[in-house]
Amino acid sequence: MTVTNAAFTIERVLNATPARVFAAYSSLEARRAWFRAPADIETLNRDFDFRVGGRERFHARWPDGKVTDFQAVYHDIAQDQRIILVYDMFHNGEKLSVSLQTLEFRAEGDRTRLIHTEQGSYLTGGMEAVQGREHGTAWHIDNLVAVLEGREPRAFS
Repeated sequence: MTVTNAAFTIERVLNATPARVFAAYSSLEARRAWFRAPADIETLNRDFDFRVGGRERFHARWPDGKVTDFQAVYHDIAQDQRIILVYDMFHNGEKLSVSLQTLEFRAEGDRTRLIHTEQGSYLTGGMEAVQGREHGTAWHIDNLVAVLEGREPRAFS
């Protein structure tokens, strides 16, 4: 088995304070507004314990029958500044990847520069899996921007 190691960074400047952007990540209710599946799914398990050492899980069945499972552990949280977590991603019980995700919230006047960096080890799918993850992550972040700026999130493409 070949492991593909890769990293990507996505930056956006939001018309919101670091406190508002951080808050969008720090509660399940706030996350549900922008962190969604791109299709109708059946949620099998949804846990959210936002604290250092806390765990998050989003386990779901897709319309085509595929089951995905996102399992994360929060390693560092600095209020309104950064969040660092490690997550495993599974499809149909098979581990696809292990990723280190760092979110930084930098004030720029009354706006925030969000810097989302992921360093991952992809166990299947090679660079195509990396590109797919980056595309999906950018879609989620763009939806975050839309929600915080009072616009409708866009459909997945």
